[in-house]
Amino acid sequence: MSSIAKRRWGVAVGTIALVGYAVAFAFFLDIGALDLSWGDVGLLLIATVLQLAALWLFGELFRQGVLAAGNQLKRGTAFRAALVGSSIARLLPAGGAVTPVAMAWAVRKEAPGSSGAAVRATGLNYAGLVLITAGGLFIHSIFGTHPESARTLRIFSGIAVVVAIVIVVVVSRLGAVKDKLPRRIRERLGNSMIDLPLDLWANLYLWGRLAAEAVVLLLVLVAFDIDLGLVEAVTAFGVSQIAAGIPGTPGGIGFAEAGLVGALGFFGVGATMAVAPVLIFRVVSYWLPAGAGLVAGTSAFLSAPEAEAA
Repeated sequence: MSSIAKRRWGVAVGTIALVGYAVAFAFFLDIGALDLSWGDVGLLLIATVLQLAALWLFGELFRQGVLAAGNQLKRGTAFRAALVGSSIARLLPAGGAVTPVAMAWAVRKEAPGSSGAAVRATGLNYAGLVLITAGGLFIHSIFGTHPESARTLRIFSGIAVVVAIVIVVVVSRLGAVKDKLPRRIRERLGNSMIDLPLDLWANLYLWGRLAAEAVVLLLVLVAFDIDLGLVEAVTAFGVSQIAAGIPGTPGGIGFAEAGLVGALGFFGVGATMAVAPVLIFRVVSYWLPAGAGLVAGTSAFLSAPEAEAA
């Protein structure tokens, strides 16, 4: 495929994505139907920018692992890989398990053998989600308004912390895991799986990403005049993302919404009041990355040898 044809395809896909976003925002952000002011719409636009910033930080976490394995990777390519991986996670049932494969595929020309870095970034993200959820529930068990469930929340929090620690240890010691695999598999993996501890920069990328996404939910709630504390908002966000990881539907559609509505209900937000902000939050946090990832994935394919031979 010629470079001109590639550019035309890229422009076409980008145009379709932009039109799709325009239609989505026109439908969901109808000022009269949702009773939103232009200030509220501004908050939602800020939330959209923060969601993209969160994906950029995820790409930087991935890039750190690639560099540690001895490869070079541009920041723009790492961001594209994060978009592609997020799109796969949102568009396929149990797509989270395929996310590392999609990320490594997106950078295979510039940084071949990056599957280990992708597994590490994805695993750390899940561990972070479990930790913030556990922390939020534990704090709520002490200071919250549900004393009758305090013990259950603390037990659940303790179990979740153990699970998160196990995930962190495993993805930080991928080299040791590789050494236990059959020789043929070890040879195919090469140096893609290495021991890489959770250092300062990894922490900044990981917690920066999770904080940005949690603030996205908080901004959406503020836009709908829902007064929820920071701890409660972060906990609700964690619950919704963990629920989204339940296999069965693409990106956990249905599970994520139900989990978020349930979590908000637990913190005193009625289901009727929660429906609109939950739908808007899913547009910003789900459909935006999914659409952007499709554009990024198409761009990656058009620059691939398979497209060259077409």
